[in-house]
Amino acid sequence: MEKDQMIKTQHIRLRPSKKECNLLREYQKETAQCWNAIITMAKEYYDQTRKWISKSDLQKQLKGKFKLHSQTIQALTDKFVANRQATAKLRRLELRKIKYPYRKKKYMTIPFKQQAIRTNDNGELILSLSKGIFFNTGYIPDRKIHTAEILFRNGRYTLAVTTEYPEPELKVYGIKAGIDIGEIHPVALCDEDGDGLIISGREIRAIKQWRNKSLAALSKKISYCQKGSRQWRKYKRAISKLISKTENQLRDLYHKVTRKAISWAHAKGICELIIGNPTGVGKNSRRKRKLSRKSAQKISQMEHGRIKQYLRYKAKELGINTCLVSERDTSQDCPVCGHKNRCNGRIYTCSRCGFTTHRDGKAAFMVIRKKYDVPLPEQFQFEHVQAESKYRKSSKGACVVGAGVTQSSLVIAGSLLGTI
Repeated sequence: MEKDQMIKTQHIRLRPSKKECNLLREYQKETAQCWNAIITMAKEYYDQTRKWISKSDLQKQLKGKFKLHSQTIQALTDKFVANRQATAKLRRLELRKIKYPYRKKKYMTIPFKQQAIRTNDNGELILSLSKGIFFNTGYIPDRKIHTAEILFRNGRYTLAVTTEYPEPELKVYGIKAGIDIGEIHPVALCDEDGDGLIISGREIRAIKQWRNKSLAALSKKISYCQKGSRQWRKYKRAISKLISKTENQLRDLYHKVTRKAISWAHAKGICELIIGNPTGVGKNSRRKRKLSRKSAQKISQMEHGRIKQYLRYKAKELGINTCLVSERDTSQDCPVCGHKNRCNGRIYTCSRCGFTTHRDGKAAFMVIRKKYDVPLPEQFQFEHVQAESKYRKSSKGACVVGAGVTQSSLVIAGSLLGTI
């Protein structure tokens, strides 16, 4: 029986000539026109029948109308139908602000399916743009390509390819660990034996704070300019450059945070990661005035969806099971006596039994208890590490004494069991 395959995406920077850049630009325009036609056809069909047009009907109407490979047109209709179905699913969950695909485009990413992908005698990847027109990417793949796309990001062309990898067997035996996702510490882990890892995200917070302040200053300046003027365009370019730069830095840091977490779990022999799901943590906080304006901004910019995605696929690569549970009250409940305590700062202290430990590490342990009834360990011991950007030469880690990694033995839990 053939093993299940896991799909992974790779990004390869392209270096096309000026002539090839102009060619790709023309096909980006043609792809955008095809997408606009799909949106128009779908809307007209829905206005007349109050039903959605099927994928096969769309492909029949688009056949031969655009100077694109037939597989590219099929990929665009697949993308439209997938977006439409995802939007319908969200709207059924009362998320009425989510809109169906409606925006017209001037340029668009060029997608390719398997029949439009081939290799030459040298093993280089060749993409078929239309009948008789091919683009040599210069990339030599080491395995079969599933799909491909040509992207234009940050002023350069990039090739995105999806490849199939054999899915590893998931571990059956081992210990469990919980993960608490936070704003100051993006990931905090604790296993059922009381050992844990706290990863500081102070640099992530610094990048977001600098981005917010810079965007506020540029937005104020652009408000005094006439739209379309030379100065207005200058500020718009500066905003785009700022957003692109910070997005690259944040993506790099989030990958490093989650890689540190999964590497630690793999080294400890963890068989299952129980991830606390913070979805909805900032919901209605402004209306109910639960948080200050600055705190609400920090919570709203906490990218827990990206962290969960990175954690789950990295864990799957190493055969570690993952599941999501509610993280409600995990930061407040005492693991010894069960009393709820509101704490300030990173140290948790129970007002009833005196139990004290790291707040986020304790929350990660309580996440395990959301699924399994595990006993309280004799001792909690956490390592503190800092996620550092590759663009930074030196950095002093937050919550770290000295360089590198430090241990923090915060509590002997066994001594508190008799005080309940």
